[in-house]
Amino acid sequence: MAGVEAFELALRRLGLVAETHGPIVVVKVNVPVGSFAGSTVSAGTDPPPDFPRVPPHWLHLPEHINLPGGGKNPSELGAGWAKWSRPHKRWHGGESAASQWIAQVRTLLSVAIT
Repeated sequence: MAGVEAFELALRRLGLVAETHGPIVVVKVNVPVGSFAGSTVSAGTDPPPDFPRVPPHWLHLPEHINLPGGGKNPSELGAGWAKWSRPHKRWHGGESAASQWIAQVRTLLSVAIT
């Protein structure tokens, strides 16, 4: 199993509920630090067909959230959403792939602003 199905299964194994919107998987992420500390933020990505070997690249967030470094693009999720190009620099894949992605999202949200 690979791609979207593998990503959804890996998220479920972490106890998270994922919603699929075509090729994009959206999950609620608890944010422990930063401007959104204590919040739950919906975050999505479009896992590549060779996930978990290759990490998801795009991060889809609610439109009011901005990440440092620019690169905000319209999201395929439609109004109220934006996507950001944020490659994962320390990807190991394997069994912990979903945990690695969630950790990256939390790190990015820790420095996000509105």
